[in-house]
Amino acid sequence: MIPTVAPLLAPVLLLLAMHWSAQALARQSSQLFGRRLQLYLFGLPGTIVHEGSHVIACVLFGHRVHRVKWFDPQATDGALGSVEHSYNPASAVQRVGTIVIGLSPLLAGAAVLLLAARLLLGVPLVPLADLTQVAAWRWALFAYVSLSVGGSMHLSASDVRGMWRGVVTLTAWLATAVLLTLTLWWALSQLAPTVWPAHVAPVLQQAATGLARAGDALSAALQLSVAVNVAGAVLLFVVRRLVRLAW
Repeated sequence: MIPTVAPLLAPVLLLLAMHWSAQALARQSSQLFGRRLQLYLFGLPGTIVHEGSHVIACVLFGHRVHRVKWFDPQATDGALGSVEHSYNPASAVQRVGTIVIGLSPLLAGAAVLLLAARLLLGVPLVPLADLTQVAAWRWALFAYVSLSVGGSMHLSASDVRGMWRGVVTLTAWLATAVLLTLTLWWALSQLAPTVWPAHVAPVLQQAATGLARAGDALSAALQLSVAVNVAGAVLLFVVRRLVRLAW
């Protein structure tokens, strides 16, 4: 049971860790810099990435975007930005798209952090031992990207609520795919025993390998993001304590 559940549980735990670590980072930066300064220094670019990812996902899955609030620090509900969109409930593809739309801030934020690490620090091309030779301004710019984008990589209540219908549809799709695969395997094993191992199994194995690589890349991106958020939150907490002691 454990080997079967673990591959499914790990991504869920990683997404939860990403959500909580981003909230912790945003909270620490707000307490250190003050709410207003924190919003304009770090909230503005992070919110644009957050809402922009929603817009891109909406377009990709055929949702109609009605209004985009890119940045509103005066919002009374605490939401710095929002995307109002609608879709056809009868379209299964658009229902499944709600999952990607809801998770898009995590995916886009991870992509931005990986790109920043690649362009500014040379990771993973540069060995970790050589990172000490990286210019200070590159480290400073990477830290800023990490704080601003990493702090926005959390899901709002509306993001989570909008995903449930898509989760139901996707679950039904996966269950149907598994059932059809098992039925095909049984039929071919009875009628044409050599077809499955010679022709079908290699294709499925290749597809599974591709999905595994994509999953590993996404997992690595989210792990890096969690590490950056946690390190940033701890650093800001220490700085805040030192500033309080100094004053």
